[in-house]
Amino acid sequence: MAGEGGQQNAPDSAGRGQAALCRRGFLTSLGLAGASLLTSGGAGAGDPGGAPDEPMRKAPTMLLSKTGGDRATAYVMSNKIARRRGLLVCTWLGSDRQNCWALVEPNEPKLLKQGVVGGPRRDNHCSAAVATDTDGTLHLMVGAHFGTFDHYRMPPDREAWEPVADGQAICQAATYPSLVGDSAGTLHLAYRQEQGGRDPRLCYARRPRDGKWSAPRVLVTSAVTEHSWLTNAIEVGPKGRLHLVFTNTLPVADAGPDARYYGASHLYSDDAGETWRQFGRAEPLKEPAPAATLSRIEGDTLDPARIETKYGGAPGPLNSYYHKILLSNATIDEGGRPWVIMHNLLTRAASLFRHDDADGWVATPLLDAVRSVLPGFHIQHCGQLSRRRDGTIEAVLMVAPEGERAWGTKGTELVRLLVGPAGAIRKTELVCLREADMPHWLPSLERWCGHAPIERPALLYTRGINAGGYQHNRNSVNTEVWLKLQ
Repeated sequence: MAGEGGQQNAPDSAGRGQAALCRRGFLTSLGLAGASLLTSGGAGAGDPGGAPDEPMRKAPTMLLSKTGGDRATAYVMSNKIARRRGLLVCTWLGSDRQNCWALVEPNEPKLLKQGVVGGPRRDNHCSAAVATDTDGTLHLMVGAHFGTFDHYRMPPDREAWEPVADGQAICQAATYPSLVGDSAGTLHLAYRQEQGGRDPRLCYARRPRDGKWSAPRVLVTSAVTEHSWLTNAIEVGPKGRLHLVFTNTLPVADAGPDARYYGASHLYSDDAGETWRQFGRAEPLKEPAPAATLSRIEGDTLDPARIETKYGGAPGPLNSYYHKILLSNATIDEGGRPWVIMHNLLTRAASLFRHDDADGWVATPLLDAVRSVLPGFHIQHCGQLSRRRDGTIEAVLMVAPEGERAWGTKGTELVRLLVGPAGAIRKTELVCLREADMPHWLPSLERWCGHAPIERPALLYTRGINAGGYQHNRNSVNTEVWLKLQ
């Protein structure tokens, strides 16, 4: 078991003295968390729909573990929170590289049960993704790093995970599972495949409720050959349409032999993954589709602000490789419109994109909203998206002081934004009390699930340092895993 915890004040709700107590080991129960430190914003002009303007709510916060790994609540494409019979099931990766889980009563709140799923994995990239079936079964895909995935399920009448016979050691050279279940009970899986850590490919597989996992299909081949993030994330809409977003990195010959353009693309399927298409194109994709031939979310003209003329750098969190961590997960509103956050790690900004039939992809810039509560901060990687029952879009961003550019750097904080259906930002708040020498990062926002709807999404995050990646992917760093309820 990777650590135990209970209801306490997170470092976002007491004062500095209580935060110090938390840092000394969280030995005292301090009650419910208070209101967030900073808030800004109001109802957006020209955005009449959605929830009325309201003050930010007080949110209880729980410590789930003190032995999370340095990527405990990563990665952006993998959902970490599900609900069953009014309880929360949360998952994270421990410092021993085992996938941990907890059963939480959210109303008191109270930690009911905690355990692990499967054995130790290769390194800190091997976290799990969870999805909810219409019959209440939970499905967990345990991740890998250039390896194979393992599928577990928790039946509706049990509180334990069991291996799925046809789901052991599936997929090859696989990393970053993104898993979703549709209304027919079919599971859909998207992931990155890299043989030998090169030639990234976007892959897809599916499993009907009473069937077996299909053979994986390569949907897209990358335009670059080097080791790359795809930030591949799959989601399902209210009428069953599947949406898949992913990073689309391109070489830029005119800018030099080592130049890279950081863009992103979107695919959809209206036949449960049988064929895949793009908006504005009549014909389905011919698989595998070369990424360079696909239309892009940000537009098909190469934006100079997204071009890095010399790709590379020393191994570590400042390497150009991290500039490809470009996207949040997608969320789909009640009208079937996909929403996704697209980052620019060169300018340290981001925009929230939504797709309208009439206007195509429409962007809402986010940096000014962040700076309304944290002046001088910029936006880091790995934003997260979900929606509320009333239609409000919720985003959580990682942000850092202007001088800090590394992934998971000290001073990294989390900012929550509430957005109306026309893209206007209504509220902005700081999620945690600031700690200059301790990052709050790797947010995992509970996904909207049409057959298990929620009023407001819960949030997992990591409080602790980044060991540095690359040769440090296997490490003994311990972090804290926090659950914030709403």
